[in-house]
Amino acid sequence: MPESEPEKVPGYWRDIDQSRTEARRLLRKAGVPDGFSFVLKSRQLEPHISAGVYLIDQWRQVGLKVEHHILETGPWTQDLRTGNYEVISDFMGEFLEDPDLLLLKYMSSDKNPLNYGGYTDRVLDDLYDRQSREPDTEKRKQLVWEFERRLLSEQVYLIQLLWRQRIIIHWAKFKGWKITPSPYPGQDLVDVWLAE
Repeated sequence: MPESEPEKVPGYWRDIDQSRTEARRLLRKAGVPDGFSFVLKSRQLEPHISAGVYLIDQWRQVGLKVEHHILETGPWTQDLRTGNYEVISDFMGEFLEDPDLLLLKYMSSDKNPLNYGGYTDRVLDDLYDRQSREPDTEKRKQLVWEFERRLLSEQVYLIQLLWRQRIIIHWAKFKGWKITPSPYPGQDLVDVWLAE
């Protein structure tokens, strides 16, 4: 969605104090007591650890108490796949910026084994199928935005922690490489060479 759209969703506002106030209100409305505690499991790998520390700090600021369990990759993967967690970090880094690939993870668990939340949402499934088949780029974009709105605000199964860091090293002897807008497509290195 364009940047102006997520800003309309509670929790994604630019005013962090407004978001925290709304979070406290929603927690009280749901009957969650101040100081409610749970465990966050993170993989012993960056950015899982840093993201976990950040999230715990943010939850603390709305009255939640979170214990951070940092797990080796094997146990973390086992817990993620079997649902042995209260809250767990799970990251996604796909090779192509296409909605068919990026939204697949959020389809119902009976349609996609990568949905580790175990939820079923036929509205998301329908939106996914419709956007995938839509030949008109503008109409497809609108369907993708509808999918995103549902995922971020109407039926929140997970918290989207938007994190992206792109590090590009430039070396004078490295020739022929052209930066692309995305780190995924266009990385054909056939014309890259080292000048000695």
